Amino acid sequence: MRKTKETKAMCPQCGTKLTIAGGKVSATADDTPAKPTKLPGTAQERIEALSRAGVDVSHLFAMQGSGGGEYVVSNKGGKLSILADDDPLFRLITAQGDVYNRRLFRRWVMAQMFRMLAYKDYLCREPVGVTEMIHRMGYEYQWKMLLDELRAQMKMAGRDPENFADRNRWFNRKVVEQMAQDYIGLLNRYVDDQPVKKCEGVPYKRVGGENIFVHDLHERLFYPLNVAAPRIRYAKNAAQLYDAVKKFNDLRMKMKQDAPQCKAWVDAYKGTGAFYTMQNLIRFHGCTLVDERGRRLDKHKSLAYLADKAEEYCDGDGWRMLAMLKKMLDDNGIDVAKKMKEWRSKK
Repeated sequence: MRKTKETKAMCPQCGTKLTIAGGKVSATADDTPAKPTKLPGTAQERIEALSRAGVDVSHLFAMQGSGGGEYVVSNKGGKLSILADDDPLFRLITAQGDVYNRRLFRRWVMAQMFRMLAYKDYLCREPVGVTEMIHRMGYEYQWKMLLDELRAQMKMAGRDPENFADRNRWFNRKVVEQMAQDYIGLLNRYVDDQPVKKCEGVPYKRVGGENIFVHDLHERLFYPLNVAAPRIRYAKNAAQLYDAVKKFNDLRMKMKQDAPQCKAWVDAYKGTGAFYTMQNLIRFHGCTLVDERGRRLDKHKSLAYLADKAEEYCDGDGWRMLAMLKKMLDDNGIDVAKKMKEWRSKK
């Protein structure tokens, strides 16, 4: 069997590793030195610092001792333990200011966004563009990605409210509702396009590899979906939303690779991808933002400005975050293709 050629690259600032093989990208991260910072004083502040950096803090909580001292306690795997000041997580805060996490969501997102921004057409060698790269992932990718995202949100809801809010900003009940209705409309058009055949004089259509009598189409295909869709609208929390989407997805007939993706999902994908990429560039790469008045902001003001813009552009304007990312790269003199080439040379 022919071995797939791999290209590997590593960012020397944040440790993001890019592995590109067969047109697919994966990413991990390694520790890198950075300017030291002071460990937050209170237990709650330490937990919040980890949360801001994207670490899962669902198993951590603050505890006060009888003598007034504060401790960060871990309840991972049902085992209680107090985290000492020299715990690896806290050492990472003091060593580099932001916490390294090999499975950090935003770093994987950054790898994806950089690949989409840099990818060029094989024949004309011109950039394909982020929108086209998203479409090339195929129709079914949006549902797989959505279920993975909602599952992650369900786990962090109530335990890690800051990260939950960031991730729920774009992939939320409203977007999911639009995806469900978009799918039902797409299915309607697909069924209408199928030719009518007859079996002993009774009309039927072949839909999704199955022969269905025309008079049974509504009951077999559309009625279950129309019952399942409202459950998404009335979901009251992350767990109910995930459950409703999973049940709707289980009823779906799979669509072709080139079927048009839901515009609401595409916009949300651009918004969250650009947001986490900019956040990562600010935290680990020394990049900063230029505000609407042309003022260069420092690291902390850049993160605050980014958060404000994320709130402003969260409802159908995720594409504006992508435009903001491109401007940020330009303002900081970053050529994505050259940056990836530089990482490859330092692997």
